[in-house]
Amino acid sequence: MIYDLPSNFYDTLDQKYQVAVENDDIKFNGGSAINNLEQQKVGNSTFNYQITLLSSLMHRPEKGSKEANPFEKPEKELTILDTFGPDDEFKIVFNKFPVVPRHFMMITREFKSQDTPLSPSELIGTYTLLNRVKNDSKENWFAFYNSGPQSGASQPHKHIQFMTLPDGFKTYGEQLAQTSAPFIPNQKNEPLQNKDLPFAHFAAPLPPNESDLEHEDLTMYFVSLLQRCLTVSKQNGAKDISYSFIMTTDYMMLVPRSNGVYKNTIGVNSCGYVGLFLCKNKETQSLVNNDGPFTILESCGFPNTAGEPVDEYHY
Repeated sequence: MIYDLPSNFYDTLDQKYQVAVENDDIKFNGGSAINNLEQQKVGNSTFNYQITLLSSLMHRPEKGSKEANPFEKPEKELTILDTFGPDDEFKIVFNKFPVVPRHFMMITREFKSQDTPLSPSELIGTYTLLNRVKNDSKENWFAFYNSGPQSGASQPHKHIQFMTLPDGFKTYGEQLAQTSAPFIPNQKNEPLQNKDLPFAHFAAPLPPNESDLEHEDLTMYFVSLLQRCLTVSKQNGAKDISYSFIMTTDYMMLVPRSNGVYKNTIGVNSCGYVGLFLCKNKETQSLVNNDGPFTILESCGFPNTAGEPVDEYHY
């Protein structure tokens, strides 16, 4: 099911990253970060979250556009693979302003909108990359996709991002995935939700081995979870379709979104729904501390639907 990658992909990724940082082609922001790893008990569950204060973010561009598109012709120094996937439809490039080392992206060679669902080839490409970097680096990698105007997306050109988690950090999706055997959600088997999290989220554990996945399985997982997001968005009168997509080799999770910014102060993308909060000044850091991460995530999402019956009006 997976696509071809050079056998030395991770070594190339690591070496090119080091060179790009040394030559100032990558503006690494994480060196001065102040990270506070916290835990909070909600109901019967205990969740991780990390608040990162990084004042150098104030100098990072906030939003791109189709006209000012850095992905149209990526810098050679930031390009890891010029072609990837079926018909060479993707490029693999570095994030120019990373907060963690080796943060990279899979982008479409031709312009596609960030508002469109993930295609079968995009899902398989994502899984292929996750599988390789996990096995070759032994680091804790995840992929995420911010889709729609309320998702916190910074660029309109379609891109899926890949980052590592802090050592020992367990995401909300990972906690859920460990409670169930793999299954593709359907009318009889609902996606997983933790009733203690205040926001709607839909997760499904993936088979532990790549050989257990058929070619169309990832698409079936994605569509099943997206249907639940569409139902929640419709029930709450959303004017557009926005969601956060999070994936590892162990699970896939989607979160329907109502807002990409909390109190006009802090942007919240898919990383928030992993438990990672990035603050560019002490004002935003205080806001997260005072209001609490789960208040913020609930405000930028929709209420949890765990236990609600599914009927013929659901997608």
